[in-house]
Amino acid sequence: MTADSTIRPRRRRLRNTTKLLFIAPAAIVFAVVILLPIVENLFYSFTDWTGFGSEFAFVGLQNFARLFGDQQTLQAFWNTILFTVCNAPLQIGLGLLLAVTLKKPGRFISVLRTIIVLPIAISGVVLGFLGTVIFDPNSGILRAMSEAPGLGFLAQNWLGNSNLAMASVIAMNLWQWSGFTMLIFLAGLSTIPAELYEAARLDGAGAWGQFRNITWPLLAPAATINIVLTLIGGFKVFDIIYVLTQGGPGTATESIVMRVTSEGGFARFGYASAIDFALTAVILVVALVSVVLLRRREIDA
Repeated sequence: MTADSTIRPRRRRLRNTTKLLFIAPAAIVFAVVILLPIVENLFYSFTDWTGFGSEFAFVGLQNFARLFGDQQTLQAFWNTILFTVCNAPLQIGLGLLLAVTLKKPGRFISVLRTIIVLPIAISGVVLGFLGTVIFDPNSGILRAMSEAPGLGFLAQNWLGNSNLAMASVIAMNLWQWSGFTMLIFLAGLSTIPAELYEAARLDGAGAWGQFRNITWPLLAPAATINIVLTLIGGFKVFDIIYVLTQGGPGTATESIVMRVTSEGGFARFGYASAIDFALTAVILVVALVSVVLLRRREIDA
């Protein structure tokens, strides 16, 4: 056996050990912050724990059976799905429109980008309070604007009307997160070579042809990120709804996360854990299916 053949395995083991040492902190944080709470949540979903003290009894699948028979919880699931399905295409479309419109460099363009991105830095609670100022039917901004000719339709009870409350919540959410979607699309646009557009123009392609054949296909990775994050964010929506409508009128805008906090607050932690685990499972399935389908589109593009 030569010295070289002995040294190589040692170097390989050293490299592997070094990689593990670098990965270990992130793996530990992931296990403590993500995996452990999920396991604990699953455990408590099979109990009648109130959230106080250490006494509880195992109830098997009773909490999950109750979930599927609880009309208010099912309504909250439906509200969350409705919010997500309506918000996602609007947020993706608006973010893409803003990115394509503001992709050229310039001082004025940079100022506009900054203004659009600013709501990301504002918490959903603060935006919710701003929403109450905007939508207040007696003294809100929209009420004041309705005095102008042709804008009388703005004089609505936006948050008190079950047909308008969800649309109002979605509008505030778009205000907050469309800038984030725009940033991801702008990053994707920056990777597209300008030569492709020049060649397309020489071939007689117009703006729509360039977008359809160059921009949109090559934005596939950015679109994947945006779509997955928007869907996950939609299922997790809580703060902006809680401040704007408290889930009302009635239960018209109550999200499933609000339902979890409500049940947990009423000392039904086991049942709240079952709802939360069901939500986690739904988000996991939606995310995995979305990634698989969108990755196929990236390959085809």
